[in-house]
Amino acid sequence: MAVEQTEHDELVRMMANYFKSLGYTEIRADIPEYETPAEIHWTNQPQQRYRPDLTCRMNDTARTLIILEAEICNSLTGEHTTQQFRIFRANATQNRGQFHVVVPRVCGTESGNDRATRFCNRIEIRVDHIWWPSQ
Repeated sequence: MAVEQTEHDELVRMMANYFKSLGYTEIRADIPEYETPAEIHWTNQPQQRYRPDLTCRMNDTARTLIILEAEICNSLTGEHTTQQFRIFRANATQNRGQFHVVVPRVCGTESGNDRATRFCNRIEIRVDHIWWPSQ
C-alpha cells in the first residue's frame, strides 16, 4: 500500500474512532473494517459519483448527518478534490448536515488546517469543521 494511502486511511480511522467515542451512529468509512459509505451524485448528473471517506450521524436530537473527506497534503489541490468538495457540501446542505474535512497536522512549512482553509477559500466551499491529529 502506498504511503499516501496509508496516511489517508489513518486519518479516516482516527475520525471514525473519534466519532464513535462521541456516541455518533451509522458510522460508515471507506476503510476495511467499516461498511462503505454510499456514493453521492448530482441529480442531473448521475454518472458523476463520489464516495465520501466517512459518513455518520451525530447523537443530537436531529441526528445530524456528517459527511467527512480526508485529504493528505498533496491532494488539497486539483479538480477532483474540488468536485468532491462541491458535491459533498451540497449534499450536506440539502440534508441539513455538516461537511467536515480531516488533514495532516503539518503540510511542509504550514499547518494542514491553513492549507485546507486556503484551498476551501479558493474554491469557495464552506467547511463546517477542519480536523487534524493532535500529535
